Amino acid sequence: MHGVLDHARRNGVAWVALFVALGGSSVAAVSLANHSIDPVKLNPNSIGGYTRAWVSVTATGRITVSTAKVRVVAEGGVAPGRDIITWHTRPTTSCAAVGSVDLAGISGQPAPGYVLADAFDSKGRGEQSIVQTYNSQGQAVALPYDMDLLCSTPR
Repeated sequence: MHGVLDHARRNGVAWVALFVALGGSSVAAVSLANHSIDPVKLNPNSIGGYTRAWVSVTATGRITVSTAKVRVVAEGGVAPGRDIITWHTRPTTSCAAVGSVDLAGISGQPAPGYVLADAFDSKGRGEQSIVQTYNSQGQAVALPYDMDLLCSTPR
């Protein structure tokens, strides 16, 4: 019984979030009638986007594969795992940087952790992103990651 209480105490918020997420999607699945979302409500000109650029980076900040002209500069002096990505693209719409820790990991082992990124337009350099990787305990650490620059669909 002690183990069950200990598990519930450590994972209570996660269980509540799981049931809220599952409950919300099941309500939508049951309560929305077929064909109730028509093209007027789901306008592809209003909702949509595309991947403008992408990059796969090692834990040392080296690019393994990317779209053309992507540049990564490691800012190891600020924090381990902190990089600046210069996308060398000038999108005409708003963009966001989205990424994840590379599942191949280090030496073939999974690398649990997460990535936080922000995209912004810098004068003269085009779109840039600041990326920070963290391990599963929330400590800043250099991990391999994949990053996409997602932009809204131009009108």
